[in-house]
Amino acid sequence: MNLNSVKFFKSGLLLASLFLSAVVQAKVTLPSVFSDNMVFQQKTNVAIWGNTDAGKTVKVTATWNNKTYTAKAGSDGKFKIVLPTPSYGGPYNISISDGDVTKLSNVLIGDVWICSGQSNMEMPLAGWGKVNNYEQEISDANYPNIRLLHTVQVTSNSPLKDAKVYNDGWQACTPKYVANFSSVAYFFAREINKKTGVPIGLINTSWGELLRKRGLVQVHLKLYRILWKQLTKLKLPVKIKTPLALNRN
Repeated sequence: MNLNSVKFFKSGLLLASLFLSAVVQAKVTLPSVFSDNMVFQQKTNVAIWGNTDAGKTVKVTATWNNKTYTAKAGSDGKFKIVLPTPSYGGPYNISISDGDVTKLSNVLIGDVWICSGQSNMEMPLAGWGKVNNYEQEISDANYPNIRLLHTVQVTSNSPLKDAKVYNDGWQACTPKYVANFSSVAYFFAREINKKTGVPIGLINTSWGELLRKRGLVQVHLKLYRILWKQLTKLKLPVKIKTPLALNRN
């Protein structure tokens, strides 16, 4: 291979890499709350948002009405598109395109519930929860019209751009995915789905003891303030400086 051939080969690799890079950058990215198997709230206007290249036009098409909704990404690459949802049903597909199509498949329309709280909500069917007859309950938990999204417990000193979730996003309710899911949320959804036939989406954001620990700190601080107020009313022989913690809300 002569020198010119080597230069041509390197130039070809560079152009190919630049092309592939442009393709990757152009593809729409969505938050973790959007995935295959998800549930949208029925009979309302729902938002789909995400990121792409700045200034690009994004189109969303849903198979429940086959209409296309359009928005333009801002200078930061963020976009948001609002579309109406029908009464419950499905499954449907949704395409989000900026020239390169991202698809959401097996999507249902129904009722979406955020399942938040402490250990009573977090308690799973198996694991440390072990509800009554948990092995049989888990074995019987095949409900394709109940969908589960389980968030990972993550602490941060500042708002995160996206939530971390288990199982790559939404999953249909099966023994594999329900075992470590909130038992309260599951039994609630099962009862509602059996009685109404409406698909149910559950977003489990529960975290045992997190709020309780914070609440105890607030209670202790309040009591401390009361005691300090009484102490300052006493005629003490020395002047006591107010603790810094009592100056905070």
